[in-house]
Amino acid sequence: MRFVYLIVFLALAPVMAWSQDMASLVADQIAVDPSGRVEASGNVEVRYGGTVLTASRVSYARDGDRLTIEGPIKVVQPDGTVFFADYAELDRDLSDGILRSARAILDQQLQMAAQEIARVGDRYVRFDRVVASSCEICANNPTPLWEIRAGSVVHDQDERQLYFSNAQFRIAGVPVFYFPRLRLPDPTLERARGFLMPGFRVSSNLGTGIKVPYFFPIGRHADLTVTPYLSSSTTTLEFSFRRNHRGGSSAFQAAVTDDDIDGQRGYFFGELEHQLPKGFVLDAQVELVSDPGYLYTYGYSEKDRLTNRLSITRVRDKDLFRSSVTEFRTLRGSELAIEDTLPDQFIELYYQRDLPELAFGGKTVLSVESSALSRPSSTDVSGRDVSRIGTSLEWSKDHVFSFGAVSKVEVAARVDAYNVGQDSTFQDNLTRFVPRGAVELRWPFARTSRDGGREILEPVIRVDVAEAGGDAVPLEDSTVVEFDEANLFSYTRYPGVDGVEDGARVALGVAWRRNDPSGHTFDFALGRVTRLDGDLGYGAGSGLQGDQSELLLAARMGLSDGLFVTSRTLFDETFDLTLSESRVDWATERYDVGSSYIFAVPEPSEGRTTRLSEWSFDGSYALNDRWTASADWRYDFTANRAARTTFGLEYQNECIDVDFSMTRRYADSSAVDPTTDVGFRVSLAGVGNGSSKAPRRRSCRG
Repeated sequence: MRFVYLIVFLALAPVMAWSQDMASLVADQIAVDPSGRVEASGNVEVRYGGTVLTASRVSYARDGDRLTIEGPIKVVQPDGTVFFADYAELDRDLSDGILRSARAILDQQLQMAAQEIARVGDRYVRFDRVVASSCEICANNPTPLWEIRAGSVVHDQDERQLYFSNAQFRIAGVPVFYFPRLRLPDPTLERARGFLMPGFRVSSNLGTGIKVPYFFPIGRHADLTVTPYLSSSTTTLEFSFRRNHRGGSSAFQAAVTDDDIDGQRGYFFGELEHQLPKGFVLDAQVELVSDPGYLYTYGYSEKDRLTNRLSITRVRDKDLFRSSVTEFRTLRGSELAIEDTLPDQFIELYYQRDLPELAFGGKTVLSVESSALSRPSSTDVSGRDVSRIGTSLEWSKDHVFSFGAVSKVEVAARVDAYNVGQDSTFQDNLTRFVPRGAVELRWPFARTSRDGGREILEPVIRVDVAEAGGDAVPLEDSTVVEFDEANLFSYTRYPGVDGVEDGARVALGVAWRRNDPSGHTFDFALGRVTRLDGDLGYGAGSGLQGDQSELLLAARMGLSDGLFVTSRTLFDETFDLTLSESRVDWATERYDVGSSYIFAVPEPSEGRTTRLSEWSFDGSYALNDRWTASADWRYDFTANRAARTTFGLEYQNECIDVDFSMTRRYADSSAVDPTTDVGFRVSLAGVGNGSSKAPRRRSCRG
């Protein structure tokens, strides 16, 4: 019958002269009198220009060009705003008019109940005698957790702003603040100029303080947040800037401070990435701080070294170009006294290209690079400066045998020229030439088990031969060596160019992998490296000392229920642990936990003369659908003390997000003191808070 009435209504539309842009009307009953007055009743639905109105009765008078509507009334606008009312008078295009005993829901979040709502055109909506809240209101609990009561509210739908007059902010029905004038962004606006929710911080070093951020949108692609931080011990102004531009982005964080600890202080961290012509990419990083303890005290960063870098790179199918200028600065208390003897500037230029015309059935790669490293000190030996230029040519070829084995042959040569300054133990100009060759054989065996699981067992053997000729050179870019499954079958374990593994070496290992139909995965790798004609040349504690490396065991396990375990272990000849790194992660809908443990014997070549033994834990647990607890803990067993402890508690429902945290950070440095921080933050949903979390709706019971 609705379809029949719709046809009748469309036939009578010229009589009604509704408008040039036709509206559609569907109802159980439609009556038209001789004067042109139309009355529709019973499940009435009117559509016009994307707006949908439903009511129990609608009357249209041709002479007044108005709609009289009886409720219950529901109006849904194209932007998602929903109005409810008992009675309304609107014009024919549903843009102007009055709704009485009405309420509106903005973006399915903020509810605004008013004695009367007046619509003025397509832009403004005025609410009189208003109660606004995003909290669910139930019959057995009619008082929302928070609400704003106001004499009137004007909603600018173009600017997406709410203007309150004589506003009163209440918590659990108790008036807390009064604002003669208050402006808030509506929930649909993600970038609104104005104050953000304040945060509170209690610090053992800085006292009790408050942070009040103010957000400045700058055009469509940039913004700046300025945050005053005031406490009994500090006056700080924080800055955060972000910008997306054509071809890249830039951002910086900074702060200026005047406190009771060290007077005027500050920091600046900035990043820039920009696409240059012809495929080049510019990348810049700036990290500046006034003193070593500033970042730690204020919780801006836990970095103990700062890096300033400018680089230009380009990656194409056949070649790679990289150039960079880097400056280092240490913040470690143990290194401040010898800061002048540490490298502070590093310049690098690198180019690599594939040479298909010299491939000979394999792959040939040519690389050319130069670098320079300097120290501030002019003292002999401890103030050594080194520059280098070198080139290498490498040819490799893979072959698959008919019985399934895979072989790889490598032949390479490298020559480098060094210039050494301020170190009498080396000549000023040095030259080194390193030819090398390698043969690698892998023989994978695969099978499918009865339960559908697929397994691969792959034994590997690799033989490397190299002979370093020429002068001995300083070891600058390879002071820290890590022996793991990633470089077990590499031609060198050194991360840089200065270190060379010469002589004849054999790497033996086996890898096993299983994929279960249930989604479980298991990986296992075992291997070691042996030199046939002497010492491997690495320092004590590296796992590579002597003529034979320690036994490397690496394993990974991933289960379908979200549990992941990774481990890497080194055993000496007596099967005692010299290094162990393990990590466990388990993520479910209710909890997310992770834990890691590292143990390592002293390694003097890295400047570590004591045993390393540290355990860390981080995770969160949903106590129920609203409360979530979190923890982050790191404990140093060697020092018998915690390095950092953090506990957090968060409450979130459909209208509020409360976050409480307590952090204790321990310091082993004369530059900073241990500190305890307590943080408290509140966010209100539905007032442009920009939260990415989905609101947790509650249902009324009883």
